[in-house]
Amino acid sequence: MVDSHTTAAPPRRTAAEGVYRSLKRDIITLCHRPGAALAEQALADTYGTSRVPVREACRRLQQEGLLTAIPYKGYFVSPISPKEISDSFELRIAIETRAVALAVTRATDEELDRLGELAATEYTYSDWASYVDFLDKNLGFHLEVASLSRNDRLFAVLRNLLVSMQRFFFLGLDLGDFGPEMRNEHELLVSHMRRRDVAAAAACAEEQITSSFERIRRALAAADNVEIPISEV
Repeated sequence: MVDSHTTAAPPRRTAAEGVYRSLKRDIITLCHRPGAALAEQALADTYGTSRVPVREACRRLQQEGLLTAIPYKGYFVSPISPKEISDSFELRIAIETRAVALAVTRATDEELDRLGELAATEYTYSDWASYVDFLDKNLGFHLEVASLSRNDRLFAVLRNLLVSMQRFFFLGLDLGDFGPEMRNEHELLVSHMRRRDVAAAAACAEEQITSSFERIRRALAAADNVEIPISEV
């Protein structure tokens, strides 16, 4: 007879999930710098586990574009390059504005009310823990918009793109106190969506994505001051 108190998830899976979340957080917040070499045993020691969960976590992070594996050498944090950032934002504009347009016509009033609640979030300037929390909530807001498009393929593509861009977003937060500005941007977008104004909502989304890109470009220009290795390609 199976003990009803036995947990359903196997320990190895739980450990792998924990390493994945912790390592991903540390990559996004630049604790592990772009280009840094990461050895399985060192990661296991850092995150208090064995090498098997580390290997599973690293495999997931490879799929998300945050790590690169080189045979016989180990894992390396994927570099940040101006071209990758530019390409990512061009793609984001193309697909997220479409997601917004579809969501305007397909979301219910109740769903848009919920989206408005998600929009009401800010971060505390110079508080890195606050940055991490804000990035999670910001990602949740944009994924909710994507889900309201009712297009599963579009949602999957945009989710993967936004996850891979989290490091870029982190770069822009420490330039200044943009929390209230970003909250206002999200609330303005929701207001257009509530009015069912497809054109205004899509244009608003594009303007806000462009604004985010400009913040990150300014962060890159100051990269020497914050010691962020930037690849030229």
